[in-house]
Parts: sequence; C-alpha cells; structure tokens
Amino acid sequence: MVKILIADDHNMMINGLKLILAVRPDFNIIATANNGLEALEVVKNDRPDVILLDINMPMMNGYQTLQILKSDFPEVKVIVLSMSAERKSVLNMLEAGANSYLFKNTDDKTLFQAIDEVVKGRYFVSTEIEDVLEEFLTKDRFNLKKQSQKVLSTREIEIVKLITDGNTNGEIADILFLSVRTVDTHRKNILYKLGLNNTASLVRYAIENKIFLGLD
Repeated sequence: MVKILIADDHNMMINGLKLILAVRPDFNIIATANNGLEALEVVKNDRPDVILLDINMPMMNGYQTLQILKSDFPEVKVIVLSMSAERKSVLNMLEAGANSYLFKNTDDKTLFQAIDEVVKGRYFVSTEIEDVLEEFLTKDRFNLKKQSQKVLSTREIEIVKLITDGNTNGEIADILFLSVRTVDTHRKNILYKLGLNNTASLVRYAIENKIFLGLD
C-alpha cells in the first residue's frame, strides 16, 4: 500500500486527485494539506510514502517545503504538480530534491506511472520536459563527481562514522532512533553523492578522508 499526501491550496484540485487515485486500491490517501506548513506536519506525524506537491501555496510554497522535506525526511518521494513548463522552474525543483515533475493537466495513466516509478526510486517527468530531466541528471552526475566530502550533511557524516565502525543498518537505526528504511536511504544518498559503488568503497573513502569528515 502506497501512502499518499496531497498538498495543494485548491480544494477542487485535491478532490479531483482523490477521485483519480481512488481507482487504484493500492493507493491510500492518508491526508491533504493546503500549504507547506500543514504538509510538513502531516509528514512528521504520518510519514507518507509519496507527496503530490503544488508549487504555489500560501504560508510556505512548494519549493521551500521540498527543501525541508529532503533535508529531514529524505525517504519521502515528492511528485511536483504544476502548470509551469519554465525550464528554470523544473530544474530548480529537481535540484531541490523532487523525484518527479508533472503538469497539472496530465492524464490518469501518467500520474499512476509517476507514482509507481518514484516508489521504485526512479525519476519521472512529463514527456514535454524529459530533456530537462536529462540535463539535470547529466549535470548532477558531473557535479557530484567533482564535489568533495563537504556535500555530506551532519547526519550523513554521523552515519558514515557508524558504518565505518561496523554497524548494520538496523544497529544504526537503533542508535539514531531512525527507521531502517531511512538509514538505508541515507546510505544510498551518501554513496551517490560521493560517487561510490558500495559500502566497502565507502569505508575506504572514510578511512582515507577521516580528518576532513571529522571522524578523527
């Protein structure tokens, strides 16, 4: 069952999405929100798997909400729903951590496909902006290979230390009071950011760069 949160300031849009998603018995709409602050509160308490996120919302817009989501709840997948096809807007949302970007006039089948794809850890965008996604992925891969350990957050560095100490995902989850799934997401993000392929290469990297990582 995929737990879904709809965040949009237009109730007609929310009601329409509810009707569309109700067709799939494996989709469970756990809550709705009319602004970013409400959305973050729901995520904190109920931990949805996927958020359908509008960009233009009062109090806290979609871009600001997305930044906090990806910092504090990296395991939650975000599908941005917008009428804007502006290249910069799409890139900004992808760079902030969006897993998908769809136009609000997208059809039911495409919406279902987007949800299925992001749950599997993949990116998905409307056909008209697939070239923007490719630009983002190419740019992202290049930049991440050039970046140093400074790309890691404090939490990620903490997890690297625990990994190098030989702790499993389950043990790290217990130590940091996180879910195993969240730890696994952090581990994957760390490997991706550092351009590494597996835990063994991560341990070697950490040993070689322990001073810079603050592991000494």
